[in-house]
Amino acid sequence: MACHATGAAGAPISGNAEQWAPHIEKGMETLYDHAINGFNAMPPKGGHATLSDDEVKAAVDHMVAESQ
Repeated sequence: MACHATGAAGAPISGNAEQWAPHIEKGMETLYDHAINGFNAMPPKGGHATLSDDEVKAAVDHMVAESQ
């Protein structure tokens, strides 16, 4: 959440619909994959390797819901 709270490393800020729109357009499965496995500057599971895939998916769901 540190990056998504501040926009660090180009992360879309949670709650900013304009920034999230192009990511949401890729579909939830892509967002889940990127969050679980990492993508560009984002490390797998946001750097929290002990999280389950379901916990990561729940975090993605939360950020998407806030950003629509």
